Amino acid sequence: MKRRLTHLFLTLLLLAAALPVHGQGKFYTRKIRLADFPTKTTKIVLAGHSFLELTLREEISAHWRISPFEFCDLEEYRRLRSSSSYYFLTLAQEADLAYLILEKGGKADDTDYLKRPFEVVRMPIASVDNPTGRELVFMGAFIDIIQRFTEEAMTSDKVAYRGLESANSLRLRGRTVYFDPDKADQAYLHGEPGALLTITIAPEEIGPRTVCYKMLIAADTHELLSFERIRYNDPADGRFTDAEAKRFARRGATVVR
Repeated sequence: MKRRLTHLFLTLLLLAAALPVHGQGKFYTRKIRLADFPTKTTKIVLAGHSFLELTLREEISAHWRISPFEFCDLEEYRRLRSSSSYYFLTLAQEADLAYLILEKGGKADDTDYLKRPFEVVRMPIASVDNPTGRELVFMGAFIDIIQRFTEEAMTSDKVAYRGLESANSLRLRGRTVYFDPDKADQAYLHGEPGALLTITIAPEEIGPRTVCYKMLIAADTHELLSFERIRYNDPADGRFTDAEAKRFARRGATVVR
């Protein structure tokens, strides 16, 4: 049912894109609004000198490849964020989770729809109150996931509107899925071909609206193969289960616990 509703929504959205909107000209889909991304400068916003920000600076310098980029501080970000000439990559916190958020600058009431701001993608990277240190290890992978998503969103409205959950293909045959975090970290650091990392991002405290994220990421290519956003009602929700291990095995993977 959810898939059918998503398909219907996207169909209606694409039909609406061809119709004029009174008083504001034409409505553009996200794919079209992202078309200028490769030619615009992406501002990487750093507020201080935490280990997280130092790692982000280093990994951006090593990995960012899909647009020109510059580093900026909060003052410059606040001054420029209403300009549609820039995209911004920021570190943000919400409900005890830290995210990397890629957004387009602009004014919400701009008469030119193409110049309005919008969030391109948000990548969960850590618990704010209980970071594990893996967010530092995997920062390069997180950046590559954002880049891969953005490239695909520029050619597919389905990807652009579904977000990172569009990565749920689970192509696992012949691959090794590491549940053990130490073995997963080693596989990542060595770029082990065919290795997949299980990563969970969960808050420290449980609340009425808390969520957690579960991901499978390729150690060598940093491809995101699975992304789930689920309600976080119990610490068990943030762990990969025996049932998931069996599901991965049925798809042809070897699971290492």
